[in-house]
Amino acid sequence: MAKEDRVRYWNVSDDWPAGKVPEEGEDVHIEPGWSMVFNLNPSPVYKLIRVNGNLTFENTTDTHLRCKHLFVRAGELNIGTAEYPMEKNARLTLYGERNAETIVYDNAIEAGNKLIANVNKVRMYGKSRGWQLTRLTAPAPRGASELYVATGLDLGAGDRLGLLPTSYSPHALDDVFVSSYDNETGRVTVNSSLSYYHWGQATSTGPDYNGLDMRGEVLLLTRNVKIDAEDVESWGGQIITGDTIEVFDGVTTSRAGSTVMDNVEIFNCSQIDSEHAALRFESAATAYSSITNSTLHNGYGWGLSVVSSANILLANNNLFKFRPMGLVLNGARNVTVEGNVVSGIVERETLEYDSDHIVDKGAGYSICALDTTPCSDIKVRNNIAAGVVYAGFVTIGHDCGVYD
Repeated sequence: MAKEDRVRYWNVSDDWPAGKVPEEGEDVHIEPGWSMVFNLNPSPVYKLIRVNGNLTFENTTDTHLRCKHLFVRAGELNIGTAEYPMEKNARLTLYGERNAETIVYDNAIEAGNKLIANVNKVRMYGKSRGWQLTRLTAPAPRGASELYVATGLDLGAGDRLGLLPTSYSPHALDDVFVSSYDNETGRVTVNSSLSYYHWGQATSTGPDYNGLDMRGEVLLLTRNVKIDAEDVESWGGQIITGDTIEVFDGVTTSRAGSTVMDNVEIFNCSQIDSEHAALRFESAATAYSSITNSTLHNGYGWGLSVVSSANILLANNNLFKFRPMGLVLNGARNVTVEGNVVSGIVERETLEYDSDHIVDKGAGYSICALDTTPCSDIKVRNNIAAGVVYAGFVTIGHDCGVYD
């Protein structure tokens, strides 16, 4: 269908076929050819949003879209652009409990609930914060409500920080919110007392340990573009990208999912007792995707997975507090994993490891190690694993001297 020569606005009744703005619990269809601008804060909780046109978040005001399912089929979902990242706060919240109604989207994506499913094009660009992690410049004792980090950071009240373990226990991490930050001294006050000791000092230990800086890492977890999920029954949301083939009235249409996220925060996503990662690529083997400078944190399952997918860049992201796998590649091709930090990866609390049935014993990075499905053209460089049960990095073995 030809693209319309006008822009529609979500809050304008006349821009909807029914002559009214969609209401609580309704299905919403962004029709082919439409250019719809979302501008509510917040919206009602919709049942299903099906995107076959162009859905763009308003960039001059805070926005908050709430729904149970969002399906990007033949259209596009855009929040900011590479040239003009989102300046205001944009939030997308998924709703539903574990036994909520599931929807079969198409033959590429299994029935599921509380998810964003993309078989076409998603683009999200948040505001750059200018830093991914900093180091403690002084010890942060247990019970303290202040810590010292680098000066001159983009850091302020309300920002969320993850303090990584500096002991042998993967559980010795802290998750706090900033109350204040002194830009000249690096002093940070936080909203709660630290549960664990974290070591730091003014200068790096790199010169004494072959370049290894052993000071405690402090991760920035907050972004102004945020995808989160209603906190109910330990059941988080999920974001999935895949390819599909549709057959209708004898016409075959191929769709290739492509997701690009830069400076996006994903919170309370991934689904307990499953392999439904917070962010996953499944059979997305055609188009290019990239996840960069983003944060994924506080989920009850896996963090990020790439399964039977290709042409993906995962760079400079923070993954914090997942179970029991952080970043997983399996059956992947042409994937680069570079400059990421994976931390706080702990045991499942509801299932025990069983080598005959459960193969995800625990890993920060599981690189083509879950089964015999082959991977090719995988690059893993300059990543950090800290506070991880079992192993920071797990990959397939090979005979000494064999590099193919």
